[in-house]
Amino acid sequence: MGTEQRKNRRVLGYAKALHVPTRTPGYIRDLSSTGCQVAFMQPLPVHSGDTLDIMVMAEHDPTIAAFAVRLTARWVKADAIWFSVGGETTGPESGTDRDSFAALVSYYEENT
Repeated sequence: MGTEQRKNRRVLGYAKALHVPTRTPGYIRDLSSTGCQVAFMQPLPVHSGDTLDIMVMAEHDPTIAAFAVRLTARWVKADAIWFSVGGETTGPESGTDRDSFAALVSYYEENT
């Protein structure tokens, strides 16, 4: 990937993810307050610069409600198992989604 250009340190994490328009499941692999990597179980018609609507579900803590996040793809990579997308997050806009996103990031920052 070349030189690191992230604004914030990413921490390893795990949460279920769903590409909303296609209902394609995946997993959050790392995240920060400004970005994440999502590994999907099948290829998506996504290119660098595209915006994805993702629903995130934190399995490890049922008190964190599922939330929506928008991801602007900075890179995509396909291998034999995963179709991975990394990029910057926008929002979440609503209070509940914003609080859930912050709780998930905080959980992994404190536990890694």
